[in-house]
Amino acid sequence: MSSPHTFHRSPTSSAFSEEERQAACLVIARFRKALDTTLGISEWQEGIRVCVDELELPNQRQGISFVQAILSLPLESKRNLVKRLFATHPIRPKPRSAEALLSSWGITSQNRYNVGLTLSQWDDLKRAFSLKLGSGYRSYKNAQASLYSSFEYIAKQSAREICLDTDKREDCQQEAACGLLQAIDRIEPGRPFASYAFQWTRRRVKNFLMKNSLPISAPINLISEASRSNEESSNQILDTKNLALALRGLQKPAIEFTVENWATATCKTQTENETLCPIEVASRHELVEQLETALLQLTVKQREVLALRFGLLNQEVIDTLQGIARATGISRQQVARREKRALSKLESLFSPFQSELI
Repeated sequence: MSSPHTFHRSPTSSAFSEEERQAACLVIARFRKALDTTLGISEWQEGIRVCVDELELPNQRQGISFVQAILSLPLESKRNLVKRLFATHPIRPKPRSAEALLSSWGITSQNRYNVGLTLSQWDDLKRAFSLKLGSGYRSYKNAQASLYSSFEYIAKQSAREICLDTDKREDCQQEAACGLLQAIDRIEPGRPFASYAFQWTRRRVKNFLMKNSLPISAPINLISEASRSNEESSNQILDTKNLALALRGLQKPAIEFTVENWATATCKTQTENETLCPIEVASRHELVEQLETALLQLTVKQREVLALRFGLLNQEVIDTLQGIARATGISRQQVARREKRALSKLESLFSPFQSELI
C-alpha cells in the first residue's frame, strides 16, 4: 500500500500543463472570492438567511457562526445562494460594500459611490452582477472539469487503498470523487494541491465506510469522534461499537419509550430471529430491558432529541442541531445541551454492562 504522500500519476495527467493548472486555480479562486464577498455584505444578512431557508442549505451550527457556515458551503451552493439573493432584489448596499462588490466581480465603473447609490445606478449594477455571476460560473465549471481530469487519479487511488471490499469499491470511488471536487472548490493558486486533495478524498471514503458499517443511522461527526477517542484511549467506557449496539435497541417504531412498547419490540425481535440460540435470545432480551431502564431515567425532551439525532421513531435523521432546533421549537444551544446530557447519562448507565455490550 502506498503512503499518504505517494501518488501515482495517470498517463493523461501530464497533458494538462502546469501553467494551465495555475490558470484554472486562479479562475476558481477569483470566483470563490467574489461569492464570499457578496455573501459577506452585512446589510444583506437577513435576506441571505431567508434564501438559505428557501434553498434548505445548512447554516449556523455549534461552534460556527452563520457567516462562517455560509462561507464553508460548496461553490455550487454559494452560487445558487447568490443567484437567489439577486433574484429577491436585495436592498441597496452601502458605498463601501458597493466598492467591494465592484472590485471582487471585476466590474469597472467610472462612478464613485461616496454618497450612496441611486435606484437607477443600483438596477444597473444588479444587471452587471448577474452577468458576471453567469460568466464566472461557466468559467468555474470549465476550470473545475479540467482540474478534476488532471487529478482524478487521486480519487481512484484513495478508494483503492482504503476500500478492500470490491463490492463497495465503486461507491467508494464516487465518494472520493466528491471529496476531490470539494478540494478543488478550495484550491489556492501557488499552493501544493495533491496532498490536500488526498486528505479530502480519504476522509470521504473513510466516513462513507464508517457510516455504512453501523447498524443504525448516526451523525458521522459523532461516529468519527467516538472512533478517534477509542483509538487514543483504551479506557473509553462506551466506544463506537457499544454506542451503535445501544442505539440499535432504541430504533423501534414506538411513540414513547414505555415498558409496553419495549415488550412488543422484544417479541418482534425474537420472532424475526428464531434461528438464534436461547442464550443469544436471552442476552438480547436483557439488553432491551437495560435500555428500557436507562431511557426511563432520561427526560422526555432528552429522548426527543436523541430520536431526531439518530433517526429513531421511524423518521429520517436530522443531521444538524439547527434542524432539530426547528423541529422541536427550541434553540440550537438547548438541543446541544440535551443531546450531550442524554448521551452522558446513557454512557454512565451502560458502563457496568460494558463487557456484555462488546
